[in-house]
Amino acid sequence: MIAASLGLGSIVNLGKAVAHPGHVHASPNLQPTGLDELTLTVEEAGVTGMPESIEAGRYLVKVTGPAPGEMGPSGTMFFQLPEGVTVEQAYEDIQAATEGPPMWFLDAHFGGGVTLDSGTEGWAVIDFTPGPWVVSTPFGSTLGVEFEVTGEFPTDLEDVEANATIELMEMVIRVADGELVVGENIVTVNNAGAQIHFVDFNRVPDGTTKEQVQAVIDSFMTGTPPAADNGLSETDFIPVALAPDISPGVKMTLPITFEAGTYFLSCWVPDVETFAPHAMMGMWDLIVIE
Repeated sequence: MIAASLGLGSIVNLGKAVAHPGHVHASPNLQPTGLDELTLTVEEAGVTGMPESIEAGRYLVKVTGPAPGEMGPSGTMFFQLPEGVTVEQAYEDIQAATEGPPMWFLDAHFGGGVTLDSGTEGWAVIDFTPGPWVVSTPFGSTLGVEFEVTGEFPTDLEDVEANATIELMEMVIRVADGELVVGENIVTVNNAGAQIHFVDFNRVPDGTTKEQVQAVIDSFMTGTPPAADNGLSETDFIPVALAPDISPGVKMTLPITFEAGTYFLSCWVPDVETFAPHAMMGMWDLIVIE
């Protein structure tokens, strides 16, 4: 359900009591080759397998862990905390947040993550720049693990081959290159904007119009359900995939499998000036994959 993403991306979830089923990722056979690899495991107490230090660069991050539960998707998220915020304080702040992200959220740096949406294995290609980093589980549900990225980020890296690139800007989500297809996709998500963004992919009934979607979004703003004759409600939005929070200038690549149909793509990160979720400011799109 899209309310589960309301303004908070991967770090904290207003809909923590709502299950987030249905996401489907592509097969491990599509993993890119020639990259350094990180192999992590999500356990009840948090993420294990993360080295204390890695060299700056582009990594194929492989994650195994539990399937989604009541807290939503399982997996990992990678971020850098603002100066003066400890990993312990960040965890406490996230657990205490009920109506929005912690105050430091918009000052943090996010590098993406791996979402275990429908199974117990997943992967993504993620760039790690020099400095202190933290890896945690989605929504910050466990205490983060700190690690250091050393050296200089390479300047001669080749882009990962993808059949589609999704570009994020204020307040735009668009397929900037290639196309999303029925079946397995390798998708690069590029934040070309000035704020943190993510992409939530939801399946909606075939024939859904932008006017119907806008009526549902407006209902979040007013607190009044859409009119009975709108023909679309929040329960019609079925989660398919999540590309976690990435900061300006960051891109990540992940696999997604789509069935033929209509999809709602949206970002619900709070705006730096108005604090309104980006989707409520127009950062969403409706696309048909056939």
